[in-house]
Formats: sequence, C-alpha cells, structure tokens
Amino acid sequence: MLTLLGGLALFLIGLNQASRALEALGGSTLRAWLSRATRGVVRAFFAGTLVTAVVQSGTAMTVTVISLVEAGVLAAAEGLAMSMGAIAGGTVALQLAAFRVYDYALPIIAVGYFASLWKPLRHGGRAVAGIGLFFLGLDVMIKALTPETQGPLMQLALDAVAANPLWMAGLALVFTALVHSSNAAAAMAMAFYVAGRIPLEAGLAAVVGAAVGTTFTPLLAAMGAGAEARRVALGHLIWKAAFGLVALALLEPLSAAVAALGGGAARQVANAHTLFNLIAGLVALPFIPALVRLLERMLPERRGAVTPKYLSEEALSTPELALSLALREVVRISDHVQGMMATAVRALAQGEGDLASVQEREEKVDRLTQAVVMYLARLKSQGGGEAVEKLLLLAGELEHLADQIRRLLKQQDKLRSQGLEFSPEGRAELSEAASRVYGRMQRAFTALATGNHVLAREVVSEHPETEAYLQKLRQAHLSRLEAGRPESRATSAAHLDMLMTLDVIDAEVTRVAELADAVYGSRDGEA
Repeated sequence: MLTLLGGLALFLIGLNQASRALEALGGSTLRAWLSRATRGVVRAFFAGTLVTAVVQSGTAMTVTVISLVEAGVLAAAEGLAMSMGAIAGGTVALQLAAFRVYDYALPIIAVGYFASLWKPLRHGGRAVAGIGLFFLGLDVMIKALTPETQGPLMQLALDAVAANPLWMAGLALVFTALVHSSNAAAAMAMAFYVAGRIPLEAGLAAVVGAAVGTTFTPLLAAMGAGAEARRVALGHLIWKAAFGLVALALLEPLSAAVAALGGGAARQVANAHTLFNLIAGLVALPFIPALVRLLERMLPERRGAVTPKYLSEEALSTPELALSLALREVVRISDHVQGMMATAVRALAQGEGDLASVQEREEKVDRLTQAVVMYLARLKSQGGGEAVEKLLLLAGELEHLADQIRRLLKQQDKLRSQGLEFSPEGRAELSEAASRVYGRMQRAFTALATGNHVLAREVVSEHPETEAYLQKLRQAHLSRLEAGRPESRATSAAHLDMLMTLDVIDAEVTRVAELADAVYGSRDGEA
C-alpha cells in the first residue's frame, strides 16, 4: 500500500511540475486568449478545452474561470461552458500516460532534468522531467498491484468495492476532492485495471466519480465570490452529478462500448476518462441557458446587490441605441461615485465616517462597471466606433475613482484606530481640499450627464490650479512639522498620503471630464 501511495505521489508531483512548466512556457498568452473567448458557449467550451490541453491543469483552470466570472470578464453561461471544457482538456495527461512509454520513464526524466539546466530550455526541460515523473509514478503503481504483492485481505477489499460501482464511484469522488486531481483518481483506476485487480466496469465507475469530485475545488473557490461565480461552480457540480448518475445506470453497455474502441487496458481507462468529460460537456451546451436560469433562482443576488438598469441585449443590434444605453449606465455609476465622495467629504470635516457604506457603494460600482465593460466589449466586436472605446476608458476611470475614495476613508479609519488625530489646521486643510475636489467632481459628472462640452473643458483647464493648491497644502504641513507640532509629527505620513490621494482623485476627475468631452465629440462625429 505504501508503495502504491508512493507511486501516486510521484504521479502528482510530476503532473504538477509539468503543468507549472507548461504554463510558464505559454500560460500567460493562453489565459489572455481564454479571457477573450466570451462570445457563445460553444466557443467558450472549446477555448477551455484547448487551453487546458496545453497547460494540463483542469482544476486550476476551472478556478481561473471562476475568477474571470467574478471579475465580470465572463458571463455565467460562458463560464460554465468553459469550466466543463477545461476538465475535458485536462484529461490529455492521462492519455499520454496510457502509452507504454512509462517503461522509459527514467530516461525521459534524465533528458528533461539535464535540459532544464540550460537556461533557454529551462521550462521545456522541467515539463519533460515532470512528464517522466508521472510516467514513473504510474509504473510504480502498476507494479505495486501485481498479484505477488497482494495479500488476501487486500484482494477481499478490492473484490468488495469492485462488485459495487456506486462504492467505487464514491471512493473516487472523495479521493479526487481530497487531492484536487481527477487525473490522479483515474490513474489509480488505470493501475488497478492494468494489474487485473478490478474489472473495466469498476474502472469506469471510478472515472465517473473522479469527474464529479473534481467539481468540488471550484465550488470551494467560489464560496466567497459573487452570485454569478457561485452559479458557475454549482452548475458544473449539478450537471456532472446528473450525467454521472446516468452513466452509472448504463455502466455495462458503456463499458462494452469503451472495450470495443480497442487498445490495451491503460488505453481503455484513459479513453473512458476523456470521453466521459468531453461528452458531458458537449451534451450540456444546449441546456446551459436553461441551467443558468435555474441557478439564478437557486442563487439570487445577495441583498443590496445592484444590477444594470439600462443595458439591453436587443439594443446591441442597433449600435447607436446600445451606446446611448451604455452611456446612461455609466452616468448611473458616476452617481454612486459622487455619493461615495460626499461621504468622504463629511468624514474629513467631522473626523469620522461610515466606511462600511462606502465599501458597499464601491461593490455596486464594481458590479455595474463589470456589466458595462462586458456590454461595450460585445458592442465593439460588432464594429463599435471610437465612442465605444472612450466609454470603456470612462467606465474604468470611474471604477478607479471609487477605489481611491475608499482608500481615503481607510486612511482616516486606520489613524483613528491608532488613537491619533490631525491638528486643527491639518483637519481644516484636508476638509477644504476634499470639498474643492468634490466640487470639481460634481461639475465633471454634470458635463458627463448632460454632454456639456464647455463645462467639461473648464474642469480640465482648472486642473493645474488645483494641483498647485494641493502642493501648497503639502508645504504648509511640512512647515508645521518643522515647527515641532507633536500632532503633526504623529500624523505626518497619513496627512501627506491623504493629500496625495486627493491629488490622484482630482487627476482622475480631470480625465473623466476629458473623456466625457471626447465621448460626445465621437458620437457627434459618427452621427
């Protein structure tokens, strides 16, 4: 048993090393391509399959998909399709292991290791060595299961489990959930079947259990995420579990079909592993929209969550209308940002503020911005003009503004938690500076809402004056510091940091005004 577990450890170490090395070779480019595959569930499924076939980590890729959904890059339907494709693509590793190249595992490890010592071949060598390690691990597992190494108790246990496919599937499910690798559970089943310790039906049951077990890691990863990400993880689990039950009910004919495909014992288990995950994903594609609607009822948005008011799917066929609706949603985002700044101004004047309400508003800004960006990306792919690009930049600037405003209040909150307070002059200066920046924000946002070019350009032209004013306040604080004011020394870093944050906020307000002017100018030009 210890030898068997040692072989499994080698298999997992090799798989992990190969995956990391392959990801280092092309993972960043592949993931960037992955994040762009957002148009349709079929495209998303095959994107997930192809990328994971290269980087060879289905579980890690499904967690990446969850993060893309959480970030708003992928919608739930595309995320669900992509996560199923990722698991199917991850089965390529076992397909490689099914060749009898594990007889040459040690030479492969040697070639990979010595190649990795040369810098240009470092990642490629590590990938080859990792592949050799998981071949070696499979070879050790198979040899550990030969009849000569088995006692009667072990054979009784194997016979009992193999006679009940549900038991075998359940054990594989638990094992996969623990080690976070369906390939590991399938490799164990392959080793048992190659050694003649279990029938093909039991091996296929283990493959089914492994496929369901691999959905638990993304489910855990999505627990703290938004409703959209949790729907993807839960939907993947529900579908694989339902499809798995159907497969277990048809285990005998499915085993006969896998055997009819030919190949040795190792190839049959590898084929079953790949085909189950591939067919489960392909069959799911037409049902994904209905499944997402069911998941929306099962996992509604958290209380207080915000959704877009103006974005319309039907309007995408009319670019001018879609652009107008997206602009209205961006103006709505600016209202939330302005409300955050109003809270910050009061907080700086009074010395205390409601950080929780600001953080709640920031979450709403993030959600709305994600929705707008996805909407505009689709509009751009249909031939959107310069105004779409400007509006995308504008949505990003508003999200950055929300981040900076929250940072402003966190700085003050941290100071109060330390029992420190600004000097009266320092407090008055910060309050006045925040009020001045807030006034410029109101004018910039008014220009955005009304399309007032003159007002937008006035805000832009006044930025150097405001920048000089904030620099003057920094100098005034340094003068008090030189005079030896105790409270100025204690709060110096926080004071200067908050003035710097206000400077950043004003620069972004200026950028909003510039983009508002450009957006309306682009729309007029395109019209």
